[in-house]
Amino acid sequence: MYKSMKEKIANEIASVDRIALMTDLWTSSNQTPFMVVSAHFISSDWKLHKRIISFKELPPPHTGLAISNQLVASIVEWKVMDKVSHVTVDNASSNDVALARLAQILKDKSRLPPDLNGKFFHVRCAAHIINLIVKDGLKELSTAVSKIRDSVWHVKSTPARKKQFQDAIKETNIPTQALPSVDVPTRWNSTYIMLKSVLPFKQAFINLSERDANYLNCPTDEEWNEISMMKDFLEVFNIATLKLGTTRSPSAHMLYMNMNQINRQLKQSIESGPPYISSLIKPMQEKYNKYWKKMELFAGITFAFDTRYKLALLEFLLLDKLGSDKNAIATCVNKIRDGICELFDKISSRHNKNTEKTSLPGSQLQPKKNVLESNQEMQFNEFLAGKNTEKSSWGTGELDLYLEESTVPIDTKGFDILDWWRINSL
Repeated sequence: MYKSMKEKIANEIASVDRIALMTDLWTSSNQTPFMVVSAHFISSDWKLHKRIISFKELPPPHTGLAISNQLVASIVEWKVMDKVSHVTVDNASSNDVALARLAQILKDKSRLPPDLNGKFFHVRCAAHIINLIVKDGLKELSTAVSKIRDSVWHVKSTPARKKQFQDAIKETNIPTQALPSVDVPTRWNSTYIMLKSVLPFKQAFINLSERDANYLNCPTDEEWNEISMMKDFLEVFNIATLKLGTTRSPSAHMLYMNMNQINRQLKQSIESGPPYISSLIKPMQEKYNKYWKKMELFAGITFAFDTRYKLALLEFLLLDKLGSDKNAIATCVNKIRDGICELFDKISSRHNKNTEKTSLPGSQLQPKKNVLESNQEMQFNEFLAGKNTEKSSWGTGELDLYLEESTVPIDTKGFDILDWWRINSL
């Protein structure tokens, strides 16, 4: 079974020109460290695939050299030395060293043109960056969060305590199908889920504290309020983590939109949020700015290849972010457009196919749940109407025509970015 499955995966990988790798370190229940390597690629029928190609023990120390050696071993084993285009890792300094070494090893072995001089070979995991941003905020809330965590552990620690808590729930007439969940401290969104699951049981925990002498960590009224505000504040981060953490569908084109929404949340909370939340924002904003500088070009380029967005929505979002500073907006848009052109030229030089272009049938365009907030969507449509009256100064090349063509309606139902490119491929 193993050999036949491995042969099948090897044949799948052999049939594609480019693959992206992702690697991470996992620790088993007995504290044994493992390094996982997964391959991500788009098949000839425009379907995204993920295959785990290595899951091996990685003894400490987890240096850049050790990580790169294991990556190279996997690449050689699967005969993909000339196919690797990007590698996604978290932000550990050892990964910086590992990928710098890997890039040098692959430099003379790969027949792939370097994408923007290798700027995108090393891709930083967006979900991990969001994790780092939120953790800086949660540090300021550590006392209240610890009390919530201890409270959940307390009521789940023994059958007797669980029964006591269930009795307290019945007394407060709280409708429930499940008890609060405890978090995994290394994953911030599990902390968000814990906070969200606990809040409906606030009164039950208060009642329990009055009758259970062993329950000593019930949050104060002020801490309950802090938890409630933080839960609402963190919702946009949780949504972004879920969208960007998926491996079942492409997510790179969603990076710009979701990071923009996080920035809006930070900005609005500083300007008009509750004082308590505002005090948490500074370290989160600093961490956001630190990583966004490294991600913005990649995020902008992938964003533009979503035909609902292109550069029009990018410009609209920058208008919201930068205000009336037209020079700053133009600089950002032109930088991303130049990056798109350079990337397109490098890739298209290997794919000079002359097949007839097919248009996306209008019957496939049906309204769905909004991508933007309702007021933003209205403003964007007005912005597009104004853009359509402007005379273009761009060229008439294939990429220019794509960027100038009207966008697919942003509320298109069931939009599948890979299916759109399959239908419209040349």
